[in-house]
Amino acid sequence: MRARERRDAVVFAYAYAASERDAVARVIDELAKELRSQGLQVRVLGLPERLIVAPGGTPCEKFRRLSAEVGFLLRSVGVVVRRLRHLRAFVSVDVPSGLPLVGALARVLSRGRVKDVAWVMDLYRLATPQSGTVTNIRSSVELLALRASGDIVTIGSCMASTIAELTGREADVIPLWHRALRRSDPVGGASPLQMLYSGSARDLHPLQGLVTAIAGRDDVHLTISGSGSEVENVRAMVADVRSTNITFRGFTPENELESAYADADLHVVSLAEQMTGTCVPSKVYASMSAGRGVFYLGSPKGQAAVDVATSGAGVVVGSRDVRGINEALDDLVGRPGQVANIAQRAGQFFDENRTVKAGGSRWRDRLLS
Repeated sequence: MRARERRDAVVFAYAYAASERDAVARVIDELAKELRSQGLQVRVLGLPERLIVAPGGTPCEKFRRLSAEVGFLLRSVGVVVRRLRHLRAFVSVDVPSGLPLVGALARVLSRGRVKDVAWVMDLYRLATPQSGTVTNIRSSVELLALRASGDIVTIGSCMASTIAELTGREADVIPLWHRALRRSDPVGGASPLQMLYSGSARDLHPLQGLVTAIAGRDDVHLTISGSGSEVENVRAMVADVRSTNITFRGFTPENELESAYADADLHVVSLAEQMTGTCVPSKVYASMSAGRGVFYLGSPKGQAAVDVATSGAGVVVGSRDVRGINEALDDLVGRPGQVANIAQRAGQFFDENRTVKAGGSRWRDRLLS
Protein backbone atom coordinates (compact mmCIF):
# COMPACT_ATOMS: atom_id res chain seq x y z
CA MET A 1 0.00 0.00 0.00
CA ARG A 2 2.75 2.47 0.89
CA ALA A 3 4.49 1.96 -2.45
CA ARG A 4 1.22 2.60 -4.29
CA GLU A 5 0.45 5.73 -2.26
CA ARG A 6 3.84 7.19 -3.11
CA ARG A 7 2.80 7.17 -6.77
CA ASP A 8 -0.38 9.21 -6.21
CA ALA A 9 -0.46 12.04 -8.75
CA VAL A 10 -3.98 13.42 -8.20
CA VAL A 11 -5.73 13.72 -4.84
CA PHE A 12 -9.46 14.40 -4.53
CA ALA A 13 -10.23 15.56 -1.00
CA TYR A 14 -13.79 15.47 0.35
CA ALA A 15 -14.52 14.85 4.01
CA TYR A 16 -17.53 12.60 3.42
CA ALA A 17 -16.17 10.57 0.50
CA ALA A 18 -16.79 7.32 2.43
CA SER A 19 -20.53 7.97 2.90
CA GLU A 20 -22.62 5.48 0.93
CA ARG A 21 -25.67 7.78 0.69
CA ASP A 22 -23.79 10.97 -0.20
CA ALA A 23 -24.43 12.03 -3.81
CA VAL A 24 -21.18 14.00 -3.99
CA ALA A 25 -19.23 10.98 -2.72
CA ARG A 26 -20.72 8.85 -5.50
CA VAL A 27 -19.74 11.40 -8.14
CA ILE A 28 -16.15 11.50 -6.86
CA ASP A 29 -15.91 7.72 -6.73
CA GLU A 30 -17.18 7.41 -10.30
CA LEU A 31 -14.71 10.03 -11.52
CA ALA A 32 -11.77 8.45 -9.68
CA LYS A 33 -12.47 5.06 -11.26
CA GLU A 34 -12.77 6.58 -14.72
CA LEU A 35 -9.54 8.58 -14.40
CA ARG A 36 -7.71 5.46 -13.26
CA SER A 37 -9.01 3.67 -16.34
CA GLN A 38 -7.52 6.53 -18.39
CA GLY A 39 -4.10 6.04 -16.84
CA LEU A 40 -3.99 8.55 -13.97
CA GLN A 41 -2.93 7.69 -10.44
CA VAL A 42 -5.76 8.90 -8.22
CA ARG A 43 -6.38 8.90 -4.49
CA VAL A 44 -9.64 9.91 -2.82
CA LEU A 45 -9.08 11.37 0.64
CA GLY A 46 -11.92 11.36 3.16
CA LEU A 47 -12.84 10.72 6.76
CA PRO A 48 -13.04 7.13 7.98
CA GLU A 49 -16.67 6.03 7.88
CA ARG A 50 -16.79 5.64 11.69
CA LEU A 51 -16.13 9.38 12.10
CA ILE A 52 -18.87 10.57 9.76
CA VAL A 53 -21.66 12.38 11.62
CA ALA A 54 -24.90 13.33 9.86
CA PRO A 55 -25.72 17.07 9.55
CA GLY A 56 -27.77 18.63 12.32
CA GLY A 57 -28.42 16.66 15.46
CA THR A 58 -27.64 17.50 19.07
CA PRO A 59 -25.00 20.06 20.11
CA CYS A 60 -22.74 17.12 20.98
CA GLU A 61 -23.15 15.63 17.48
CA LYS A 62 -22.50 19.00 15.88
CA PHE A 63 -19.31 19.34 17.93
CA ARG A 64 -18.21 15.84 16.87
CA ARG A 65 -18.85 16.72 13.23
CA LEU A 66 -16.86 19.95 13.50
CA SER A 67 -14.01 18.19 15.29
CA ALA A 68 -13.89 15.50 12.60
CA GLU A 69 -13.77 18.14 9.87
CA VAL A 70 -10.92 20.01 11.57
CA GLY A 71 -9.07 16.72 11.92
CA PHE A 72 -9.61 16.05 8.23
CA LEU A 73 -8.14 19.43 7.33
CA LEU A 74 -5.01 18.64 9.34
CA ARG A 75 -4.77 15.19 7.76
CA SER A 76 -5.04 16.76 4.28
CA VAL A 77 -2.19 19.13 5.10
CA GLY A 78 -0.15 16.12 6.21
CA VAL A 79 -0.79 14.34 2.90
CA VAL A 80 0.33 17.40 0.96
CA VAL A 81 3.53 17.84 2.98
CA ARG A 82 4.51 14.16 2.90
CA ARG A 83 3.74 13.50 -0.76
CA LEU A 84 4.41 16.86 -2.34
CA ARG A 85 7.05 15.44 -4.70
CA HIS A 86 4.54 12.99 -6.18
CA LEU A 87 1.54 15.33 -6.49
CA ARG A 88 0.33 16.55 -9.86
CA ALA A 89 -2.92 18.07 -8.62
CA PHE A 90 -4.91 18.58 -5.42
CA VAL A 91 -8.66 18.87 -5.94
CA SER A 92 -10.69 20.08 -2.97
CA VAL A 93 -14.43 19.36 -2.99
CA ASP A 94 -16.78 21.60 -0.96
CA VAL A 95 -16.43 20.24 2.59
CA PRO A 96 -15.05 21.10 5.08
CA SER A 97 -14.88 24.89 5.04
CA GLY A 98 -11.39 26.10 4.15
CA LEU A 99 -10.36 22.92 2.31
CA PRO A 100 -9.26 24.82 -0.83
CA LEU A 101 -6.58 26.49 1.32
CA VAL A 102 -4.87 23.07 1.52
CA GLY A 103 -4.69 23.00 -2.26
CA ALA A 104 -3.33 26.55 -2.26
CA LEU A 105 -0.65 25.39 0.21
CA ALA A 106 0.35 22.59 -2.17
CA ARG A 107 0.65 25.08 -5.01
CA VAL A 108 2.78 27.46 -2.97
CA LEU A 109 5.08 24.78 -1.53
CA SER A 110 5.62 23.28 -5.00
CA ARG A 111 6.26 26.74 -6.50
CA GLY A 112 3.34 26.36 -8.83
CA ARG A 113 4.07 22.82 -10.00
CA VAL A 114 1.01 21.28 -8.27
CA LYS A 115 -2.30 22.22 -9.87
CA ASP A 116 -4.70 23.50 -7.23
CA VAL A 117 -8.41 23.11 -8.08
CA ALA A 118 -11.45 23.95 -5.97
CA TRP A 119 -14.34 21.82 -7.23
CA VAL A 120 -17.59 23.54 -6.23
CA MET A 121 -20.80 21.49 -6.19
CA ASP A 122 -22.76 23.39 -3.53
CA LEU A 123 -22.98 27.15 -2.94
CA TYR A 124 -25.93 27.08 -0.56
CA ARG A 125 -24.14 28.58 2.44
CA LEU A 126 -22.37 31.28 0.42
CA ALA A 127 -25.29 32.33 -1.76
CA THR A 128 -28.08 32.46 0.82
CA PRO A 129 -28.47 34.62 3.95
CA GLN A 130 -27.18 32.83 7.06
CA SER A 131 -27.66 33.36 10.77
CA GLY A 132 -25.44 32.32 13.64
CA THR A 133 -21.84 33.15 14.48
CA VAL A 134 -20.37 29.76 13.58
CA THR A 135 -22.19 29.62 10.23
CA ASN A 136 -21.07 33.13 9.34
CA ILE A 137 -17.48 32.28 10.21
CA ARG A 138 -17.65 29.19 8.01
CA SER A 139 -19.07 31.23 5.13
CA SER A 140 -16.25 33.77 5.44
CA VAL A 141 -13.64 31.01 5.46
CA GLU A 142 -15.22 29.38 2.40
CA LEU A 143 -15.19 32.68 0.50
CA LEU A 144 -11.56 33.33 1.44
CA ALA A 145 -10.55 29.82 0.40
CA LEU A 146 -12.25 30.08 -2.99
CA ARG A 147 -10.54 33.38 -3.71
CA ALA A 148 -7.18 31.80 -2.81
CA SER A 149 -7.63 28.82 -5.13
CA GLY A 150 -5.52 28.47 -8.23
CA ASP A 151 -8.49 27.28 -10.32
CA ILE A 152 -12.20 26.85 -9.73
CA VAL A 153 -14.34 24.22 -11.43
CA THR A 154 -18.10 23.97 -10.99
CA ILE A 155 -20.93 21.90 -12.45
CA GLY A 156 -23.21 24.41 -14.17
CA SER A 157 -23.13 27.76 -15.93
CA CYS A 158 -25.63 29.15 -13.43
CA MET A 159 -23.23 28.27 -10.59
CA ALA A 160 -20.30 29.79 -12.49
CA SER A 161 -22.24 33.06 -12.61
CA THR A 162 -22.87 32.90 -8.85
CA ILE A 163 -19.17 32.23 -8.18
CA ALA A 164 -18.20 35.21 -10.32
CA GLU A 165 -20.58 37.45 -8.36
CA LEU A 166 -19.31 36.20 -4.99
CA THR A 167 -15.57 36.04 -5.63
CA GLY A 168 -14.81 38.05 -8.73
CA ARG A 169 -13.23 34.86 -10.13
CA GLU A 170 -14.08 32.95 -13.29
CA ALA A 171 -14.98 29.27 -12.93
CA ASP A 172 -14.68 26.54 -15.54
CA VAL A 173 -17.76 24.35 -16.05
CA ILE A 174 -17.53 20.56 -16.22
CA PRO A 175 -21.09 19.22 -16.25
CA LEU A 176 -22.31 16.50 -13.91
CA TRP A 177 -22.65 12.92 -15.06
CA HIS A 178 -24.09 9.67 -13.75
CA ARG A 179 -23.12 6.06 -14.03
CA ALA A 180 -24.95 4.07 -16.68
CA LEU A 181 -28.13 2.40 -15.44
CA ARG A 182 -30.03 -0.50 -16.96
CA ARG A 183 -32.87 0.68 -19.17
CA SER A 184 -36.23 -0.74 -20.11
CA ASP A 185 -38.75 0.59 -22.58
CA PRO A 186 -41.18 3.08 -21.02
CA VAL A 187 -44.81 2.06 -21.08
CA GLY A 188 -45.96 5.40 -22.50
CA GLY A 189 -49.66 6.17 -22.81
CA ALA A 190 -50.69 3.87 -19.96
CA SER A 191 -52.98 5.21 -17.26
CA PRO A 192 -52.35 6.36 -14.67
CA LEU A 193 -49.11 8.18 -15.49
CA GLN A 194 -46.54 6.91 -12.99
CA MET A 195 -44.33 9.65 -11.45
CA LEU A 196 -41.49 9.12 -8.98
CA TYR A 197 -39.68 11.45 -6.58
CA SER A 198 -36.68 9.65 -5.09
CA GLY A 199 -34.26 10.96 -2.46
CA SER A 200 -34.23 13.45 0.37
CA ALA A 201 -36.45 16.53 0.21
CA ARG A 202 -35.93 19.62 2.35
CA ASP A 203 -37.18 23.18 2.04
CA LEU A 204 -35.03 23.67 -1.06
CA HIS A 205 -36.86 20.78 -2.78
CA PRO A 206 -40.47 22.05 -2.85
CA LEU A 207 -43.11 19.43 -3.61
CA GLN A 208 -46.25 21.04 -2.24
CA GLY A 209 -47.22 22.66 -5.55
CA LEU A 210 -47.03 19.30 -7.30
CA VAL A 211 -49.03 17.55 -4.58
CA THR A 212 -51.70 20.25 -4.67
CA ALA A 213 -51.98 19.91 -8.45
CA ILE A 214 -52.30 16.14 -8.67
CA ALA A 215 -54.22 15.31 -5.47
CA GLY A 216 -57.33 13.43 -6.52
CA ARG A 217 -56.41 13.05 -10.22
CA ASP A 218 -57.20 9.56 -11.40
CA ASP A 219 -54.84 9.76 -14.39
CA VAL A 220 -51.63 10.44 -12.41
CA HIS A 221 -49.98 8.53 -9.59
CA LEU A 222 -47.02 9.93 -7.60
CA THR A 223 -44.67 7.85 -5.47
CA ILE A 224 -42.41 9.71 -3.03
CA SER A 225 -39.47 7.56 -1.97
CA GLY A 226 -37.29 9.28 0.60
CA SER A 227 -37.37 11.47 3.67
CA GLY A 228 -36.85 15.02 4.89
CA SER A 229 -38.84 18.02 6.09
CA GLU A 230 -40.61 18.54 2.75
CA VAL A 231 -41.65 14.88 2.62
CA GLU A 232 -43.25 15.29 6.05
CA ASN A 233 -44.99 18.48 4.89
CA VAL A 234 -46.59 16.80 1.88
CA ARG A 235 -47.39 13.69 3.89
CA ALA A 236 -49.51 15.87 6.17
CA MET A 237 -51.16 17.51 3.15
CA VAL A 238 -52.08 14.14 1.65
CA ALA A 239 -53.52 12.96 4.96
CA ASP A 240 -55.71 16.07 5.15
CA VAL A 241 -57.18 15.67 1.66
CA ARG A 242 -57.21 11.87 1.85
CA SER A 243 -55.74 11.52 -1.62
CA THR A 244 -55.16 7.95 -2.76
CA ASN A 245 -53.01 8.67 -5.82
CA ILE A 246 -49.94 9.72 -3.80
CA THR A 247 -47.99 7.09 -1.88
CA PHE A 248 -44.91 7.22 0.33
CA ARG A 249 -42.00 4.84 0.72
CA GLY A 250 -38.72 4.97 2.57
CA PHE A 251 -35.38 5.28 0.80
CA THR A 252 -34.94 2.71 -1.95
CA PRO A 253 -31.96 0.40 -1.35
CA GLU A 254 -29.10 0.89 -3.81
CA ASN A 255 -29.59 -2.58 -5.31
CA GLU A 256 -33.25 -1.80 -6.07
CA LEU A 257 -32.79 1.65 -7.63
CA GLU A 258 -32.68 0.52 -11.25
CA SER A 259 -35.97 -1.36 -10.90
CA ALA A 260 -37.60 1.58 -9.09
CA TYR A 261 -36.47 4.01 -11.79
CA ALA A 262 -37.77 1.70 -14.53
CA ASP A 263 -41.19 1.39 -12.89
CA ALA A 264 -41.83 5.12 -13.28
CA ASP A 265 -42.83 6.92 -16.49
CA LEU A 266 -41.44 10.28 -15.33
CA HIS A 267 -39.03 11.29 -12.57
CA VAL A 268 -39.72 14.41 -10.51
CA VAL A 269 -36.82 16.74 -9.70
CA SER A 270 -37.32 19.88 -7.62
CA LEU A 271 -35.15 22.87 -6.74
CA ALA A 272 -36.55 26.06 -5.19
CA GLU A 273 -36.30 29.00 -7.57
CA GLN A 274 -34.28 31.05 -5.08
CA MET A 275 -31.68 28.26 -4.96
CA THR A 276 -30.90 28.52 -8.67
CA GLY A 277 -27.16 28.94 -9.09
CA THR A 278 -26.29 27.20 -5.81
CA CYS A 279 -26.33 23.57 -7.02
CA VAL A 280 -27.29 21.29 -9.93
CA PRO A 281 -29.62 18.41 -8.99
CA SER A 282 -27.89 15.16 -9.92
CA LYS A 283 -31.29 13.40 -9.94
CA VAL A 284 -31.84 14.80 -13.44
CA TYR A 285 -28.94 12.80 -14.85
CA ALA A 286 -29.86 9.67 -12.91
CA SER A 287 -33.26 9.84 -14.60
CA MET A 288 -31.72 10.34 -18.02
CA SER A 289 -29.28 7.49 -17.40
CA ALA A 290 -32.25 5.23 -16.68
CA GLY A 291 -33.89 6.34 -19.94
CA ARG A 292 -36.67 8.28 -18.24
CA GLY A 293 -37.89 11.81 -18.79
CA VAL A 294 -37.84 14.53 -16.14
CA PHE A 295 -40.65 16.59 -14.64
CA TYR A 296 -38.57 19.52 -13.35
CA LEU A 297 -39.99 21.90 -10.74
CA GLY A 298 -38.04 25.14 -10.49
CA SER A 299 -36.47 27.98 -12.44
CA PRO A 300 -35.84 27.50 -16.16
CA LYS A 301 -32.46 29.24 -15.71
CA GLY A 302 -30.79 26.45 -13.73
CA GLN A 303 -28.31 24.16 -15.51
CA ALA A 304 -30.40 21.02 -15.03
CA ALA A 305 -33.55 22.77 -16.24
CA VAL A 306 -31.69 24.07 -19.31
CA ASP A 307 -30.49 20.54 -20.09
CA VAL A 308 -34.03 19.15 -19.78
CA ALA A 309 -35.56 21.88 -21.94
CA THR A 310 -32.94 22.03 -24.70
CA SER A 311 -32.78 18.25 -25.07
CA GLY A 312 -36.57 17.85 -25.03
CA ALA A 313 -36.10 15.35 -22.21
CA GLY A 314 -39.00 16.50 -20.10
CA VAL A 315 -40.99 19.41 -18.73
CA VAL A 316 -39.87 22.48 -16.78
CA VAL A 317 -42.48 24.32 -14.70
CA GLY A 318 -42.45 26.58 -11.64
CA SER A 319 -42.46 24.72 -8.34
CA ARG A 320 -45.53 26.63 -7.09
CA ASP A 321 -47.32 26.97 -10.43
CA VAL A 322 -50.23 24.62 -9.72
CA ARG A 323 -52.05 25.60 -12.90
CA GLY A 324 -48.91 25.15 -15.01
CA ILE A 325 -48.25 21.75 -13.46
CA ASN A 326 -51.76 20.56 -14.24
CA GLU A 327 -51.55 21.87 -17.81
CA ALA A 328 -48.25 20.06 -18.35
CA LEU A 329 -49.73 16.85 -17.00
CA ASP A 330 -52.85 17.24 -19.14
CA ASP A 331 -50.61 17.54 -22.20
CA LEU A 332 -48.58 14.45 -21.30
CA VAL A 333 -51.61 12.32 -20.48
CA GLY A 334 -53.53 13.54 -23.52
CA ARG A 335 -50.86 12.70 -26.10
CA PRO A 336 -50.19 8.96 -26.24
CA GLY A 337 -46.56 8.20 -26.95
CA GLN A 338 -45.29 11.57 -25.72
CA VAL A 339 -43.82 10.09 -22.54
CA ALA A 340 -41.94 7.48 -24.57
CA ASN A 341 -40.58 10.19 -26.91
CA ILE A 342 -39.37 12.22 -23.94
CA ALA A 343 -37.70 9.15 -22.46
CA GLN A 344 -35.91 8.43 -25.73
CA ARG A 345 -34.56 11.99 -25.92
CA ALA A 346 -33.46 11.81 -22.28
CA GLY A 347 -31.45 8.66 -22.91
CA GLN A 348 -29.93 10.10 -26.07
CA PHE A 349 -28.85 13.31 -24.32
CA PHE A 350 -27.30 11.32 -21.52
CA ASP A 351 -25.40 9.01 -23.86
CA GLU A 352 -23.99 11.93 -25.83
CA ASN A 353 -23.22 14.35 -23.01
CA ARG A 354 -23.47 13.07 -19.45
CA THR A 355 -21.69 9.73 -19.18
CA VAL A 356 -18.92 9.13 -16.67
CA LYS A 357 -16.52 8.64 -19.58
CA ALA A 358 -17.34 12.08 -20.97
CA GLY A 359 -16.90 13.67 -17.56
CA GLY A 360 -13.65 11.81 -16.96
CA SER A 361 -12.21 12.97 -20.27
CA ARG A 362 -13.04 16.58 -19.47
CA TRP A 363 -11.44 16.29 -16.04
CA ARG A 364 -8.36 14.54 -17.43
CA ASP A 365 -7.83 17.35 -19.92
CA ARG A 366 -8.33 19.91 -17.14
CA LEU A 367 -5.84 18.28 -14.78
CA LEU A 368 -3.16 17.69 -17.41
CA SER A 369 -3.39 21.08 -19.10
